[in-house]
Amino acid sequence: MIRLIFKKELKELFRTAKVVWMLGGIIVLLLLALYNGNSYYENHSTLIRESQEMTYQQFISQGDKNPHLGAHFGFYAYKPTADMAMIENGIEDYTGNSFYLEPHKRGVVKFKEISDATGLRSFGFLNIGYLAQFILPLFIFLICHNIFSKEWENGTIKMLLSSKASARQIFMGKLLSCLTLVMALVLFIALSSLILFAKEHHTAGLLNRVLPAFTCYLLGLSLFAAMMTTIGVSVSLLTRNANLSLIVLYGFWLIGVFLLPRLAGELSKNIHPAMTSLEFENQTFNEKQYGVGNEGHKDVRREKLLQQTMQQYQVKRIEDLPVFFIPITIEFFEESDAAVMDRAYKAVDDNEARQDRLVLSSAWLTPFLAFRDFSMRITATDMDTHNDFTAKAEIHRRKIGVIVDDYYQKNTVAGNAFWKTVPQFAYTAPGIGWRLSHAAGSIFILLGWTLFSIGLMVYAYRKLTV
Repeated sequence: MIRLIFKKELKELFRTAKVVWMLGGIIVLLLLALYNGNSYYENHSTLIRESQEMTYQQFISQGDKNPHLGAHFGFYAYKPTADMAMIENGIEDYTGNSFYLEPHKRGVVKFKEISDATGLRSFGFLNIGYLAQFILPLFIFLICHNIFSKEWENGTIKMLLSSKASARQIFMGKLLSCLTLVMALVLFIALSSLILFAKEHHTAGLLNRVLPAFTCYLLGLSLFAAMMTTIGVSVSLLTRNANLSLIVLYGFWLIGVFLLPRLAGELSKNIHPAMTSLEFENQTFNEKQYGVGNEGHKDVRREKLLQQTMQQYQVKRIEDLPVFFIPITIEFFEESDAAVMDRAYKAVDDNEARQDRLVLSSAWLTPFLAFRDFSMRITATDMDTHNDFTAKAEIHRRKIGVIVDDYYQKNTVAGNAFWKTVPQFAYTAPGIGWRLSHAAGSIFILLGWTLFSIGLMVYAYRKLTV
């Protein structure tokens, strides 16, 4: 009997002109999202790859120079475009992608694409992630809002309940018909995305990097879509009025997508205010100059270092040192300043993490925010991955400083042969295990919303009476 009701409802869905037009519209949007995502990935990955190679080639071919001055010539460390950026670009456009590597100064990631975008970009970038998070739920609500309410409005509910079908069979048949249509769209998204991945990544890369993460993404998307469908069908049964059902579901979507995330963001900034750039610069400058605790001023520390160095080489004058003292000083203060900057950036990152936790906690009121957080973390387009990139780029910058300073202690001129010994920067995003551990909060909230949708479904089913 469930199969009969399922077939009947599925036929009715496809006979409805509104549903057919909506289905055609979302397929068009899906194809456009795939095209946008593919173009975004190709353009970004090509630009970053070429820029990285060009700046490095300029650095290793700069010719004969003082090693320290040559190090200041520097080159950029670029964050490669995420493997799954074609379906979800997350916050990539807002964080920038290039980190300048030069002595004395911790780089700041630059070149945020959003700064060059038009005002239309404020509406979001249409890709699979945007479509799945915002447009797909709206489509689900539009096809589910009258799946039960039409029976009361048409007066066919008595006939349906007096038939041989039980209330459970009626409910499951209608729910499965909606789920079938929704999951068909999810399957189409999966297959079309896999075609793009296969086109852009070679087999080894596809198997090792993309498939595990994409499988997790699809599981999350399927859970999210099923949850939205269950909520839509349950609300249709509880309201018994198509217009009221649509208003409730549309309000739920509107508040969850636009209102709550913005309120949570403003609240997090007020509860955990960030340090201004001027305060940050003043604090780090003072700590570099005057030390932390009882370290003393730079001049005091430099004199102490000189005495230790002369004692190490058993000489009494700086002129008698078998090595140049300037690069020793540079390396010493590089390490000292690095400790100051590490502490300062850790404070910034910790405050940012507190803000993120507060925003994510509001996802208990809206599943859209939880799925967005999950989507960004699984596709490695989130803030944690960005911070991982900056941390590794900083490690590479310091590694270059050590190489140059060690060479500078015995050489005053460096040529291209030396510059080529400075390694190129390469970054690979953390694997799926790391991403899942960082997405644990959003996964837990999504599971909580799943339990809520099941509870709502059971409650609505018990109300299936005339």
